[in-house]
Amino acid sequence: MKRRDLLKRISLCISGSIVLPTSSILLKSCSSPNKEISWKPKFFEKDEAFLLNEISSTVMPNTEFPGAIAVGVPSEIESYIFNVLDSEDLLEYRRKMEDFDNYLNDNPDFPDSFYQSNKAEKIQILNNIQNDKENKFRNFYMKMKSDIIVTYFRSEVGATEILKYNGPSVVLGNYKGCVPFDDIGKSWAI
Repeated sequence: MKRRDLLKRISLCISGSIVLPTSSILLKSCSSPNKEISWKPKFFEKDEAFLLNEISSTVMPNTEFPGAIAVGVPSEIESYIFNVLDSEDLLEYRRKMEDFDNYLNDNPDFPDSFYQSNKAEKIQILNNIQNDKENKFRNFYMKMKSDIIVTYFRSEVGATEILKYNGPSVVLGNYKGCVPFDDIGKSWAI
């Protein structure tokens, strides 16, 4: 997949559906049954960290670029949540995480639990939640998805390998209102 195509697909992810990676290995992969994660949560319980891990790896999987897990998105989100939210909002966030986790894994509408599903099934489940405006977990999922994507593009990999980055002293030049994206090549990471 070309960078330009990847960037276009990722920008659609925030408001659009998740795009299925083309690798057949990813389609067959499913979660570890013992809920192992590659990072050590400082504040989250194991189930909360595993949920964030699973959603992150589904929204931003490894492709030709490292995915959300590889660049540390879940731990950054955890740090942000525990440093920014006050105690009341934090309790509410954790309650919503628990409810969302229960919905994903104990839902009779899904053939398997979210964690036992393969990547294609996980993407379908999350896209269905996103497209169903009546789903009570839609807003929470969209906020979580947005946090994952924004955090990913704030990482070094997201900002320098996928977006265009010109260092701390960016000189953009003159304003040109109608320039074809192909002439630019990448969006700027500013």
